[in-house]
Amino acid sequence: MTSPSGSAASLQALPPLRRDPAPLERVFSGVQPSGLPHVGNYLGAFRNYIAMQDGHDAIYCIVDYHALTSTHDGEAIRRNTHEMALGLLALGLDPERAVLFRQSDRPEHLELMWLFASVTPVTWVERTPSFKDKKRSQPDDINHALLTYPILQAADIAVYNARYVPVGKDQAAHLELAREIVRAFNTRYGDIFVEPQAVFTDSPIVRGTDGGAKMSKSQGNTIDIFGDEADIRKQVMGMVTDTQRIKRTDPGRPEVCNVCQLHRFFSPTDYETIWDGERTARTGCVDTKRLLSERMLDFFAEARERRRELEARPGYVEDVLQAGAARLAPVAAETMRICYDAAGLGPRA
Repeated sequence: MTSPSGSAASLQALPPLRRDPAPLERVFSGVQPSGLPHVGNYLGAFRNYIAMQDGHDAIYCIVDYHALTSTHDGEAIRRNTHEMALGLLALGLDPERAVLFRQSDRPEHLELMWLFASVTPVTWVERTPSFKDKKRSQPDDINHALLTYPILQAADIAVYNARYVPVGKDQAAHLELAREIVRAFNTRYGDIFVEPQAVFTDSPIVRGTDGGAKMSKSQGNTIDIFGDEADIRKQVMGMVTDTQRIKRTDPGRPEVCNVCQLHRFFSPTDYETIWDGERTARTGCVDTKRLLSERMLDFFAEARERRRELEARPGYVEDVLQAGAARLAPVAAETMRICYDAAGLGPRA
């Protein structure tokens, strides 16, 4: 894992996004400021964030504008933004190889969202799964931002003309809508934007400790990465496994057991042996969960230590976020110049 180097001044002096003779493909992804990352974040998207730092112009964003759709505590948003950025840096995001920034530090996202809103039929956003889910989960707070959330997502990506978007499978519908919005804008104003493509990990949907729903803090079914070791063990030991395996002597079904599925990633060299132990009832669910907790703690040990080091450097995370936003300013400004000119806003360029 690359060590962060330099002070705020050196971060501000980082080079601009690459302008190679053969430009690298641009990557963008945004993550909600939900506090410190959990295992689902890592397996569902963050592994790709880190892997795509090399060989791409990689841009990653803490989407605090989006958080306003459901979080109305300003201090909570600031705290959670800081913790999410801290977690990403600890997991291996390197501000010298990728850009990490806070969405609200680049207001061009909102400017482009308004232009995109003018080409987006209301029916397109009303059909999104997230809007339907939020209407059920927060019926007393159906704010307008919930409806326009996917339009802002499309603008987040397009303002940097990113081609690839590493996301979890739960965002597939939003990525397809972003492609439709970009296509509609291009049809009206000319060939300005590339159509973004989703990039999924080989674990695009990570189930939570309940064994059914996607791992999510809102579901209360997560496994921490940076929490207390005893708490992490407790979370793993409380996981739902194969519901048809009633007795210790019953053979298990690793293909449907969430614990066994996670062993594929945290026990890559011997997970098949672990699975065989479940099938033959040689091992029990308690044994398999205990081993998983130890493998997870070992896997994230370096990141946990890295987080402790970064916490001891007050101001570092904020320096990274502000430096990232500064590096993106010329790109975002040029996008808006082109769009304003095409839409007839302001004097002709």
